[in-house]
Parts: sequence; structure tokens; C-alpha cells
Amino acid sequence: MHKNIIIFSIVFSGVLLMGLNSCDDFLENYPRASMASEEAMATLDGIEATMTGLYNRMQNYTERDIHISGELLSDQMDIAQTNHGRMTTYPMNTSGTASFVSWAGRYDDINRLNMMFYYMGDIEDADPDRVDQVLGEAHAMRAYCYSILLNIYARPPMYQTPLVEGEPLGVIIKTEPFLGLDESSFQERGTIDEGWDLVLDDFERAEELLPESNPRYPYRFTHLAVLGHLARTHLYLGNWEEAASFAERAIDHPDTELTDQGTYWDNWTGVPAPESMFESYHTQDDRPGMAGSVAGMATYFPEDGIGYGDVILRQDLINLLEEYRDKGDIRSEMFYYSQKGDQDVAYQLKYNGYRGMRYWDNYKKMRVSEMYLIAAEAYTELDRFEDARDILTYFREHRMDPEYAEVTLNNKEDLIDLILTERRVEFFSEMSHRWFDLRRRGMDIPKGVPGIDTYAEQGPIEFQDYRNVGNIPLSEIDSNPNCVQNPGY
Repeated sequence: MHKNIIIFSIVFSGVLLMGLNSCDDFLENYPRASMASEEAMATLDGIEATMTGLYNRMQNYTERDIHISGELLSDQMDIAQTNHGRMTTYPMNTSGTASFVSWAGRYDDINRLNMMFYYMGDIEDADPDRVDQVLGEAHAMRAYCYSILLNIYARPPMYQTPLVEGEPLGVIIKTEPFLGLDESSFQERGTIDEGWDLVLDDFERAEELLPESNPRYPYRFTHLAVLGHLARTHLYLGNWEEAASFAERAIDHPDTELTDQGTYWDNWTGVPAPESMFESYHTQDDRPGMAGSVAGMATYFPEDGIGYGDVILRQDLINLLEEYRDKGDIRSEMFYYSQKGDQDVAYQLKYNGYRGMRYWDNYKKMRVSEMYLIAAEAYTELDRFEDARDILTYFREHRMDPEYAEVTLNNKEDLIDLILTERRVEFFSEMSHRWFDLRRRGMDIPKGVPGIDTYAEQGPIEFQDYRNVGNIPLSEIDSNPNCVQNPGY
């Protein structure tokens, strides 16, 4: 059996090894990842190197697309009238644009992780702390991969009632390594609940394995990062008690820091950012480049010819940021006005080459600010309005002038609306949070201000519209007769 896996591993090892680059001193201390595939899965050094390679691969699917695509699909961002032809179908929610994360790429990662689990059982006389570390990170990464697949290619877990004939469907669940063309190649899609159960199981296993005392290093899955992902996962599942508990544990962690008006910019200039619980790290050589970065697509300085400037802020987000600017909110400083052709536009400023080189930014996958808003939402759903108000007020005191920070609302609907608004303001240009928020809450997708924003005249995209779920690649459908396509495609 192991021999068959080694043979198969040769097929993908070339792709794996091309993606391995060192990331800062920490990654340079990890074993080199240029060894032959037979060796890579036979030693703990090799498995650790494979894990490092998977982090580098993760950067390639969570930068421009994961941060901007959902913003374009929702009411956050639009495409400038003068553009370079990239991502122009997203603001109109054209069929298939919800598939902005690769199905095949994530299953490739999952297969590598499953091979790591398989081979770990044969490694003898290894340092148990090192074994726990790599297993914990592997469980966390597999959970992360599946959470992305479920959020893109399935209905949200709280709203999976069959809205379209043939739904709901989850994703294919693979926990064993792929060995070639056998019965494992033709699995059916699991249920949505089965998929999220695996995500929870993997994150919970990672929490058990990863040491609580590991140094702050947000470029890899740490115990703190896992606490944050458990809070986010339980929020998506509507497990309010658990979401609040994990969010509070992350907030109370000694390695978390909530910046204020004076230090908020450090989240975009610091390496790592002070609020980061999980972020990508780019070296000068592996930075995403102009077309692959948020800065390249969503900033434009015409006097210098810098940036494509195709992705702009929608008018209602601009209006919201201006409203918060009147309250002295530091987040309103994260955009600027410009001109693109004959159009007055606004661009984000979070990713703008602050490390001294354009298109060379670390991307924030999770910040501690998210934990405050998760806790507030969970407490609201639990009718613990005082707790929700207290944590929202504390959070807003770090963002705006104190006279505007206090939250006095005592109605669930109003509190949830405020929390979703705070999430819009806090996370624009980050992880497509707004699109995921609208979907997980079962809400229609607004399209901005009529006469200004693309598609706004046609009204919102209804929640049950098939376009809010990704289409599985035709190659997968053709090669696996048991993999049913999502309805509408």
C-alpha cells in the first residue's frame, strides 16, 4: 500500500516542490522541501517540509480572489467603467462567478494532507512534540480547506433547506489518500452537515494537539488561530454558545491585541500585524504581483501609472464610510478618492505596498477584531443584549471618537443590523466577509445604488438564486459520474 502511495506521490511532487519557498527566519529553520518524494513522506523532516509547501500554496488561493471576489459579488465593490477586462462579470453575479476558489486545487491540498496523516503512523522514535505540532497544523489546514469548499460550493449550513430542486448538497469528503483510479475516485457528495462535522472535528483535534504556549507566529496555524477558526465555524453553524466561548478565549489570549485609533494603521504596515491571528507571509520573490494582488486590482495612482485600478468601492459603502468618518472613525481613512477615465472613483488603501515594494503585502486571514464581532453577534442571538452592547461599545471605542461609541440598542434585529454594519466597515477588502455574511444569514445580496453601481437597477440577488453557489468544474463532473452538479448549471 505504501509503495503505491509513493508511486503516486511522484506524480504530484514536482508541482509541490516548485511551490516551496522559505518564509522568514521561522520557515528557513524548517527542513528543506527539495528532497525526493520517496523521502518526503518517509521522515518527519520531509513531512514538515511538505507542510511548509502547503502554506505557500495557500497564499496562491487566498490573495486577490478570496479577498476581492466576494466583495464584487456583494454590495461592497464594483468594476470601474475603464478597466482591463478582469473580473468584469463579478458585479453582475454572472453564472459561475461564485466559484472563485479552485475545487481541484483544494482537493489536491486535501490529498497531500491525507497522505501526511497516512505516513505519520510509520514514523518511529520521533519527538512527540514535533509530531503533535505537524499533526495539529495538518488537521487545521484540512479543516480550513473544507470550510472554503463548503462556503463556495454548498448552501450555508443555517439555511440549507432545499431552495432549488436538487439541493442541498455538500462536497465530496475524502479522509484517505487518493491512490489512483479505484472506487475512491467516484465518491458522491456528502451532506452539508457531514462536511461541517469534519471541519469541526479537525479544528477540535488541532486545538488538542497544538501547544497553547507557542510563540506568536500568525503565518502558520497556532493554537490561537485554531480558537479563532472554531469561533468562526460555530458562528456559521449557529452554535451561539460555542461561538461566544471560543471568541472570548481568543480575545483573552495573551497574544491578541485590539488596536485603537492611534495604532490601527499598524495592521497594514506591521509585519506581522498586531491584530493578526492568521495571515499569509510573502517574500520579495513570491509576492503576488500586480494582477494577483489586492493592491494591483483595487488601487490606482494615475500620476505614477501604479495599479490597474479596476476594482472600486460601491457608492453605498463609500456613503457608509463617510458616515463613520463624521464619527472620527479610523477605518474611514482606509480608502481614498481618485479618477479613472471620466469616472470619479474610490479605492481601498489596506494593501498598498507598505513594506517598501508594490504588491508585496501580507494578507490578513483573521484578525482579533473579528472575535469581538463574533462574540457580539452570538450574545445577541442568545438574547444576552447587555453583553452584546458591552463588547460592541468596547470595540467601537477603539475605532471612533468616544462620544459615538456607546451602543444602547435593546432590540435583536437592530443589534444584528449594527453588527453586520460594523463588519462591513471593518473588513472591506478582507476575506470576502460581506458576501459570506449575507449568505450565512440567509439574506438577499444588495447591489448598491441605482444609476451608479453595476447591476443595482435590477435589484438584489435573491438568497435562493442558484448563482450564490459555485459550479463544480466540468472536468470533475465528467470524470466522476457520482458527483452531481449544483442546480442551475
